Amino acid sequence: MSVQSGNEGSAARWPFRIDDAFHGLDVRAREALIHSLPGVVFWPLLLWLLAFAGAFIATVIWTLSGAEAGPIAFGTVLMVFIALAYALLMSLFYIWTGSRGYGAAVFRLWPVRWSDPGLALLALLIAILVGGPLSVLIHDLAMLDPTLTVSGGADPNEISNVETYLQAGASAWALALATVIAAPLAEEILFRGWMQPMIIARGVPTVLAILISALFFGLVHMFDGLQVMAYTFFLGIALGVLRQWTGRLAAPVIAHMLNNAWALFGAPFVLQWLG
Repeated sequence: MSVQSGNEGSAARWPFRIDDAFHGLDVRAREALIHSLPGVVFWPLLLWLLAFAGAFIATVIWTLSGAEAGPIAFGTVLMVFIALAYALLMSLFYIWTGSRGYGAAVFRLWPVRWSDPGLALLALLIAILVGGPLSVLIHDLAMLDPTLTVSGGADPNEISNVETYLQAGASAWALALATVIAAPLAEEILFRGWMQPMIIARGVPTVLAILISALFFGLVHMFDGLQVMAYTFFLGIALGVLRQWTGRLAAPVIAHMLNNAWALFGAPFVLQWLG
């Protein structure tokens, strides 16, 4: 639904419902949002760089401190630094969006309605039951010629990189901090809190905006393997629909956290039990 701007009699159409976090932006903030398109490359790239930098710093500190003989495993230190990298990204993003007048809309999680957890669970079930098989199909088709994939594809049983971190000795609390709390918050704020509304504000149809933001969301997971990247794309579609349905981030964040918690604590054990 479009609304008329109440500032200076402007007749510009604004494609956000009255209950959407972006509905009440003033003209300056709307213009800044519309013209922030270059950020679709810069911010995902910065997310990558900060995550790699966090891992590099954790490795250097671990090596130089001789912590191999200490009580804290390398995987735990690694997860803590990755969580800090996400926190730094969100701090920088908050400053940037705030200076442009739409930070509060991007970061709006509240109020959390009673329906949000139910909607989040429904979206997650759809992503698992529909996106899961489709991602396996995409993987199997790509593996007909593995040279066409980024790194020869991935084992279809590797639905997450959790096992790698566990082998590095990561504590459950550190894994949860990085993957169940920090990553969902940062990624939802970036992709559904800002990127999707920004694309819609530029006049792109809502369905296409959801698909574009989901595509970028999938691409930032490309190093986790083709199947994970494909599933993340389908998950991104479900999360984008949630964001558009509710007008804010609470339900997508809850769904994303549930998804990562499932990947961390549930799916590996279910697969092991089935195998």
